[in-house]
Amino acid sequence: MPRRPDPLPEGFTSRVFTRKEAVEAGIAPRRLLRSDLERIRVGLYRRTSTEITELDVASAYCRSNARVAVMGLSAARLLHVPLPRRLETWTSGTPVHLAVPGGYKGSDTTVRWHNITLAPADLRSVVIVHPGSLAIVNGSENASIRDLEKLPVRITSYSRTWRDLAGHLSHDALVAVGDHLVRTPRPRFESGRRAPRCTVEELAAQCTGRHASALRSALADVRVGADSPRETFARLAFLRAGLPEPQINVPLIGEDGVARHAPDFQWARYRVAAEYDGRTHSDDDQVARDIARARRVREAGWTEVRLHAADARNSFARAVQLVRAELRAQGWTP
Repeated sequence: MPRRPDPLPEGFTSRVFTRKEAVEAGIAPRRLLRSDLERIRVGLYRRTSTEITELDVASAYCRSNARVAVMGLSAARLLHVPLPRRLETWTSGTPVHLAVPGGYKGSDTTVRWHNITLAPADLRSVVIVHPGSLAIVNGSENASIRDLEKLPVRITSYSRTWRDLAGHLSHDALVAVGDHLVRTPRPRFESGRRAPRCTVEELAAQCTGRHASALRSALADVRVGADSPRETFARLAFLRAGLPEPQINVPLIGEDGVARHAPDFQWARYRVAAEYDGRTHSDDDQVARDIARARRVREAGWTEVRLHAADARNSFARAVQLVRAELRAQGWTP
């Protein structure tokens, strides 16, 4: 019967770690060959008893080399930046994108090295709160976060991450990320956050490098106000169809001058509002609130166009048709 592997040193708890870390912790090279550990790639190991995450791999390299930083798609995923479905989830076999001055050789399906020297302003320090979440620190570790496992990780800032996504995303997806970063949070739903992730000016400062043209083009379409990528995609579809540009999530002002709720889209000149009802609008309480909202819109002398998932098909063709018809009915002429 095989002998059970000796326990790893007390305090050595990382799920993924480098050979350098193991040696520094006093783990003998032969111990790395035991069945409770697995070599993921040259110099990188994991515990076989647990599933690993993108954060585990990234933090192992950040701990071993103070010059390493998480960037690109990996930074976007860890910072919960909205990505297309095909890119939003990390799985084993998806490379973790890491920047290091001078570069490392040996990029593969586990790690993609980028020979990039990042300016201090483009980096943020974070602490890891397992499982899989981050707390942005914008500097050294935050001593006020107690009773949680804290591991230092360097990651690109929100604006720099947006820049690095230009080579991976379509125009509309890049605009959606920009909208997400500059939107003003809603304290009611996002306790503890009152400021945007970054400003339009910070995004503008990132419009350089190989993808500068794509970044400038995307920035020209970024607007403050969109609460979701779906709202961004709808707005862009309205503009491409030649409709007037709507205001986004600003209070509706009735004929009496009183401010009502903030619809997803509104064309104040024509007193037309549009709401996109997603999956959260299917429960009874939400349906009742939606009906009450529609009545308030009508009482204010406005018309509300309600949109749903079917209207988003074929690049929002049906949504464009419905909004165009209502705008024309209210006096808009192309």
